[in-house]
Amino acid sequence: MVKLGSIVSAVVEFVMPNAILLHVNVKGSMKGTIFTDHLADHQEQAAQLKSVLRPGHEFSELLVLDIEGNNLILSAKYSLIHAIPQLPADVTQISLNSVIHGYVCNLIETGCFVRFLGRLTGFSPRKKALDDRNVEISEAFYIGQSVRSNIVDIDSETGRISLSLKQSCCSSTDISFLQSYFLTESKIAELQVSDLNSELSWMQAFKIGSIVEGKINEAKDVGVVVSFDKYCDVFGFITQYQLGGKTLEIGSTVKAVVLDIAKSERLVDLSLKPDFVITPVSKKKRKREDKELKVHERVNAVVEIVKEDYLVVSLTEYNFAIGCTAVTDYNTQKLQHKRFSSGETIVANIMALPSESTGNRMLLLLESSGLSSSSKKAKKRGGYDVGSLVQAEITYVKPLELRVKFESGMRGRVYITETNDEDVVEEPFSSYKVGQILAAKIVGKFPTPARNKNTSLWELSLKPSLLSGSSDMNLKTADDFNFSIRQNVSGYVVKVDKEWALLAISRQVKARLFILDSAYEPEDLKQFQKRFKVGTAVSGYVLTTDRERKTLRLITRPLSVDANGVVEGCADEANKRSDSSDEKGVCHFHDGDVVGGRVWKILPGVGGLLVQLGPRVYGKVHYTELADTWISDPITGYQEGQFVKCKILRISHSDQGNVHVDLSLRSLFEGSSGEISVNRYDKFEDLQPGMVVKGYVKSVTPKGCFILLSRNIDAKILLGNLSDGYIKDPAKEFPAGKLVTGKILSVEPLSKRVEVTLKLGSNISLKSDLSNLNAGDVIKGRIKQVESFGLFIMIDNTKSTGLCHVSEISDDHIDNLEDKFKAGDRVIAKVLKLDAERQRISLGMKPSYLIDEDAAISSSSLTSDEVSADFELVDDSVSQVNISVPRLSPLDSELEVANELALAQVESRASVPPLEVTLDVEDDGEGEQFDSKKSPAVDVLDEKNNRRAKKKAKEERELEIRAAEQRLLEKDAPKTTDEFEKMVRSSPNNSFLWIKYMQFMLSIADVAGARSVAERALKTINITFETEKLNVWVAYLNLENQYGDPREEAVSRLFQRALQYCDPLKLHLELLGLYERTEQHKLADELLGKMVKKFKQSYEVWLRQIQWLLKQKPDGVDNMIKRALLSLPNHEHIKFLSQAAVLEFKIGNPDRGRSTFEKILREYPKRTDLWSVYLDQEIRFGDTDLIRALFERATSLSLPPKKMNFLFKKYLSYEKAHGDEDTIEHVRQKAKEYAVTAAP
Repeated sequence: MVKLGSIVSAVVEFVMPNAILLHVNVKGSMKGTIFTDHLADHQEQAAQLKSVLRPGHEFSELLVLDIEGNNLILSAKYSLIHAIPQLPADVTQISLNSVIHGYVCNLIETGCFVRFLGRLTGFSPRKKALDDRNVEISEAFYIGQSVRSNIVDIDSETGRISLSLKQSCCSSTDISFLQSYFLTESKIAELQVSDLNSELSWMQAFKIGSIVEGKINEAKDVGVVVSFDKYCDVFGFITQYQLGGKTLEIGSTVKAVVLDIAKSERLVDLSLKPDFVITPVSKKKRKREDKELKVHERVNAVVEIVKEDYLVVSLTEYNFAIGCTAVTDYNTQKLQHKRFSSGETIVANIMALPSESTGNRMLLLLESSGLSSSSKKAKKRGGYDVGSLVQAEITYVKPLELRVKFESGMRGRVYITETNDEDVVEEPFSSYKVGQILAAKIVGKFPTPARNKNTSLWELSLKPSLLSGSSDMNLKTADDFNFSIRQNVSGYVVKVDKEWALLAISRQVKARLFILDSAYEPEDLKQFQKRFKVGTAVSGYVLTTDRERKTLRLITRPLSVDANGVVEGCADEANKRSDSSDEKGVCHFHDGDVVGGRVWKILPGVGGLLVQLGPRVYGKVHYTELADTWISDPITGYQEGQFVKCKILRISHSDQGNVHVDLSLRSLFEGSSGEISVNRYDKFEDLQPGMVVKGYVKSVTPKGCFILLSRNIDAKILLGNLSDGYIKDPAKEFPAGKLVTGKILSVEPLSKRVEVTLKLGSNISLKSDLSNLNAGDVIKGRIKQVESFGLFIMIDNTKSTGLCHVSEISDDHIDNLEDKFKAGDRVIAKVLKLDAERQRISLGMKPSYLIDEDAAISSSSLTSDEVSADFELVDDSVSQVNISVPRLSPLDSELEVANELALAQVESRASVPPLEVTLDVEDDGEGEQFDSKKSPAVDVLDEKNNRRAKKKAKEERELEIRAAEQRLLEKDAPKTTDEFEKMVRSSPNNSFLWIKYMQFMLSIADVAGARSVAERALKTINITFETEKLNVWVAYLNLENQYGDPREEAVSRLFQRALQYCDPLKLHLELLGLYERTEQHKLADELLGKMVKKFKQSYEVWLRQIQWLLKQKPDGVDNMIKRALLSLPNHEHIKFLSQAAVLEFKIGNPDRGRSTFEKILREYPKRTDLWSVYLDQEIRFGDTDLIRALFERATSLSLPPKKMNFLFKKYLSYEKAHGDEDTIEHVRQKAKEYAVTAAP
């Protein structure tokens, strides 16, 4: 497979007007295209090369720029091929301030687009593309031009890359530009004589520096033309400057030195100057001279010949050795360059000695002549001073400075802050090497020890602004210490320890950065010393200044200021404080700031955490602000020294001058529009009786306990309201920090008192209401508590606890119950009596009771049998489960099965008519609310008759309700208002009847009446029947959605009302279903956006978001899954991912679903539940080959026999349904082989 940036060879097939079509020499049939501008780095040479290309010519090295199907976009540019290791194909491969090769892909008036590999493109605005702003972009660049670009900015979110093409910051540091010219020239010459290779042998007789003999053929004003007897088609030329003052006649014979060769033009440049020809140079001497030439040597050179693209120069100090240097660069090809003249002296660096790769030429890199002249002025003065411009040679590269030497044995250094004018560049010394010659300006003298006072060490600067100015200017530096609070400054790290990083802002000014001021993300704080290595570039804002010590204290986040420009919260004199004094202050902290912190101390009990924010600043995290959701023991997971991300909730000052900072570690405050969380009530006005609240136990007293509802509100719970059942030891049952759920009984804002009850009893569970139980029912349960007077039994599938009195346990007398029964034992009992008013259940366990119900099982045998049966049930459910969680606990299995139905429940809501709701199966208890005082006949009965009348009235009421519901089911619904009134009075807590009543009002076109019925229902239904109330709210929302005016506002107002009384998550899901049913896609999309922020840790919400995107915007699924994984608890990840994969199979992209399952199974290969889900989806999809391959993988795992048995059964079942005898036999045989290997 060909990749971007790889090198391939290819053969020319067709030469088109603007491109070359090639056959690429790789496996398979692939074609390639080279656009004309990509044949060479020099525009003229690209056109010449194209003119001589013929089909059949093979390019040995071509760079793959882009891939378009089976066609490769190729380049023959030497600059790109030479820079392959540095060419980026992705924005992540680019480093800020690096200089990389590319090519111009487009030009517009405002700037230039530069492309690298693939479609990775950067943009250089006009002001950053040219040093001269008077030049137009189109005059400076052409499409396809090879350029060097400096990366000045990278936007990681959008992927945008900002570039600079200015020659001042992108000039070449090597001779690849000139080397490319000579290599391309050789290739053009070879192609011109491709059929007569022997003709290139003429060049062997004209080596640069050799002496040749020829005849004067023609004389011109600019020079003379020379012909050669042996090579009639090769001509020489001697310029007037190279004649050495001689006058030559046509036909005369001369001996001249070869200075340069134009291979494609078959032209040789010659010289008759005595310096070159007076004494023949022997080969032995020439070798000795070559050895004396050193790469990177800075030399003075004399211009001998001025070519269009380069200069031919001689080195007078090296026996007039011949070399070449370019007059333009990659980025200045179209710009006017300095005009040179023969005999001019220039300064250059030797970059390469003669070799085949350089066309047997010595190549040099030209330096600025202006800098050279400045150096001469300094020399003439007889010494150096501040402002002098020097040419310095690097002798040593250190992390924080360059050590250099210059004329007269002078030594100096370039400090790391003296390399750039404004922007701090990462690794500013990375492009410098020992031996390199630099133009630098003296800016000061480095203080040296007294013992070395005779040794001068100069401070030098490479800043372009200084180099371009006069050497006599009055240098102004940041050493004047003109810094102000809030000013943005940059510097380099010079030292770092565990707490502080010391930065160099300039040569004299230093800055300190505290670890907690450097970031707010815990991972970044952990990596403090790695992030701030010596030499790292850092930017920050001035927090305090110390003029005497020339020291700043920085903070990486911007500081807020007031109208007077003073940092908010700080006094005016704060700007005058020393750094050490501010370490006690909090003037740079504000309410709402997100900051980094470190756990300083874990406070005992429910005290929360003490978190360090600054060197001497600490804040406190309340126990309710430790986690996003209400979880048990939220302090777990925190330890002293741990870094945390905090939000400042409030900063207050005491009368004694102490500062109190309240913090939150919850992440829900991000993007919540100022509201920290719907489950945290910071104001007493937010609380109302009937609200369900959660809190942590603060303390337990003989009269009850106190719980923490939020950092501002505590609530009390009386002893009688702690539980529905008897609690022997409240302190043991309710330890400090325990999470509890209750309902508010009363709120007193003036006295700031809140009373809560935990007696939610059977109203929490779907099947826990007493109406599900009848006298005579046989139930199963576990013994919760053993007392001398009887057993407390927790009834299965409910939250109800019944009492089996000691007299009802056995037909025989039992002396000591504790010898016979223990807490946790499984038992079967019969319901003897129900007291709905007091919510009490009387049970009996006598064998005689159970025999009547064909359940004659002794208590002793019940325990083991029931437990065994339970384990069989759990094992069976686990094997069929469709969602799995890593390391499931036994309880998680039940939760998992419930969660599996989440999507199905959502879909079922969508099929309900507009006004109706899907009534959840929750007991309403309307029979239990019967009030005997409303019966006149009962008032005159005695106590015995009163009890009988109550029982009879209760039975009659139950029969009446059942009859009413039966009539509704049989479509014999009430037809008048009076009938509905009678029905709802008989069952006031039954939402089913109220909703039918609303529908009836709508059927007679009485919308206002339907609203009135809904309002009555909400006031009438007891607050303990949460689901019944929710059903009415949903029906009410449906009504407003159909008849509200305007509809959206009516639904929104009602929804806000309902939020005060209903579970927010359930209500949001119901509203989402309403929008989906009625195809209000925009509102659904907006609501989902709010839900994923408000309920970040609900995997059901994220699944709804994924389901929505798969139907509406499939491209956004991947990003949403990443967001979900960042928000959901770790133990929910696998459950969420597997469900998301199932959705992909059902309504999205099955391949993406497969990919997700494969990633999960790579991490958890032994999870049979995951295998089962994956197999089920593939079976539903129906690709037989894929299904069998997946079964083969699953049954090849090394798992316990019980799990393998499940997989083999599933495999065999599939083959029986879709295979034949051979495939069925294959599965059986594989199972037998496993059984043999697994046998002990």
